[in-house]
Amino acid sequence: MLYYKSDYKNIVKKNGDEMKSKYNISDAEREVMEMLWKQDCCIKQSELLELFHSEGKEWKRQTLNTFLSRLEEKGLVTRESRMVQATYTENDYNRLQMQEAVDMMYGGKISNLVLALTETESLSEEDADVLLQIVEQKRAELRKKEV
Repeated sequence: MLYYKSDYKNIVKKNGDEMKSKYNISDAEREVMEMLWKQDCCIKQSELLELFHSEGKEWKRQTLNTFLSRLEEKGLVTRESRMVQATYTENDYNRLQMQEAVDMMYGGKISNLVLALTETESLSEEDADVLLQIVEQKRAELRKKEV
């Protein structure tokens, strides 16, 4: 089932309440995640704070701890013995956010997202060609799996 522009507002609401994103993070939390994604592995919280200081961010230890606590509650970081690491890679996190947005705003249907994208004034013929190529490639992959 395709939804049209007038239907999008209704999809975002569930049981009369605005749906909240599990993976929605503040700008400061995003900065923390980006710093963690740059690390090969886990990092000491004190070292993480030093990295922010070296970039001119004069956060206090408690400020960073607050951001890490919020991210931990959202399941985006894990902490153990003063070590912290991102739970997801940046690409995995972005995919989770995209899927959540599709679920919340487009009724879980990628086709509704594509419809919304194609209705924008900024969609060029080149963009449309690329979208078509992507869909055709994915269709071919799905057909191979069926065999």
